[in-house]
Amino acid sequence: MRRFHIAAFVSLAIFAAAPVQAQDAAAGEKIFRKCTACHQVGEGAKNKAGPVLTDVIGRTAGTFEGYSYGKSMRAAGAAGLVWNSENIFNYLFNPKDFLRAFLDDPKAKAKMKFRLKDEQDRRDVIAYLSSFQMAMAAPVNGFCVTNQSQLTHVFAVDAGDAGRKVQELAPGETLCTTESDAPQNGFVSVFETPEHAEGCSRLITAGNTEGMVKYADFDRCEWASHSS
Repeated sequence: MRRFHIAAFVSLAIFAAAPVQAQDAAAGEKIFRKCTACHQVGEGAKNKAGPVLTDVIGRTAGTFEGYSYGKSMRAAGAAGLVWNSENIFNYLFNPKDFLRAFLDDPKAKAKMKFRLKDEQDRRDVIAYLSSFQMAMAAPVNGFCVTNQSQLTHVFAVDAGDAGRKVQELAPGETLCTTESDAPQNGFVSVFETPEHAEGCSRLITAGNTEGMVKYADFDRCEWASHSS
């Protein structure tokens, strides 16, 4: 089992332990300008000194096609590192220390030297990157919901007899039903926190992915299909 040094483990736990705070994609776009010397994101983005960051959330580390990753990043990907919001948050604080802790290798190196120390700046950049997520394909005869808002919320997908799944999703993350032998229509629901009983629900048909753009209690959420 991979071991973490105590100090590194405490650092990596900051994001998970901290209360959910607002993320501002517009502010993140401004902060991301510091990153554009090395990274591109969006339609037509190309690898530069760093890899393309379009659809980075949910990507296995060290796997974007055509980019020459360092040995440590490739090793982290092989060891199971996936770029979820928490990992990006901690990586941005200190890339080298993050990889050394994840790999339990004091000699691990990061090609990225830039650090983003301010916690809110990191959250905002993650919100900005989340806005460039490609829609996840729904499973066979199932459906999905994606958190397209700027905050973490609790989501549920309910396919009746096929089962219900509940998960907290950070911005850009997706929850799907399981595959089924027959088409399963159902509901996607979202709640502000695990303690909230009131939220939003929306009927969805098999083969589709719905996006929750902005949360509001009492079925007043803004959904991506509203503007489609």
